[in-house]
Amino acid sequence: MTSEADPKPGEPGLLPRILTAAFLIPLALGSVLAGGRLYAALIAAMTIFLLFEWTRMVDGAELRRGFYVLSATTALAAYLAAGGLAGWALLAALAGGAVATALEWPKPNPQSWPAVGAGYIIVPCVAALWLRRDAPEGEFLTLLLFIAVWAADSGAYFVGKALGGPKLVPRISPRKTWAGAIGAVLFAGVAAGALALIVKPEETGGSWLLGMVIGVAAVLGDITESYFKRRYGMKDSGGAFPGHGGVLDRLDGFLFAVLALATIVLLLQGVS
Repeated sequence: MTSEADPKPGEPGLLPRILTAAFLIPLALGSVLAGGRLYAALIAAMTIFLLFEWTRMVDGAELRRGFYVLSATTALAAYLAAGGLAGWALLAALAGGAVATALEWPKPNPQSWPAVGAGYIIVPCVAALWLRRDAPEGEFLTLLLFIAVWAADSGAYFVGKALGGPKLVPRISPRKTWAGAIGAVLFAGVAAGALALIVKPEETGGSWLLGMVIGVAAVLGDITESYFKRRYGMKDSGGAFPGHGGVLDRLDGFLFAVLALATIVLLLQGVS
């Protein structure tokens, strides 16, 4: 996601973003509506791509022992979560992160990047699968999640580019603006409310608020990834998606948004 005000000369413009979105959106929506194994397979595949870019970002090499362990952990966690065992999937994710960290430990400069990667990337994978399969109205909530995150991305891009203005976090990402962040939140809320108006009119008000929360979480996810890229000296996490950078650049907001939505659903279940 981006809330950048003025793209630099030579950077991908709007057309590559539109073409990429035209390919990705039907794929994502189709998998959400299909659910089951297709959705689980897509989430697992995207998670492994994310881990590939994460490993390259923090360790300077893609195919390390930690990456292989985390990839196997993703497959196991996705299998468990898709089978209704989200609790065990969460434990598998954390255990896999610990094992991968232990295998990387003999390096001259020990790092905990596999454990951080498990929490940052695999746990949201489990949350996404749990939300679609086991949460009340899981299909609707998952559609709302995707649409709100996409809307937040569009709002950040268009409002940030149109208005510019004060920087949001200049030390982390000098080109992100407050206008873009506010646009992200408002666009996410409007998109979520519009979806509910079409599908579940009685839940339009609550969905609008939920969309805004998702927008805030998406902005925080974007800032977090920007911090990691600055910390490890990378401009983009990869080049998988023209106009969007890598998979992690495309899904940074989703990682935080799905955790926020799953947490809200769990809290509401506990209250009711």
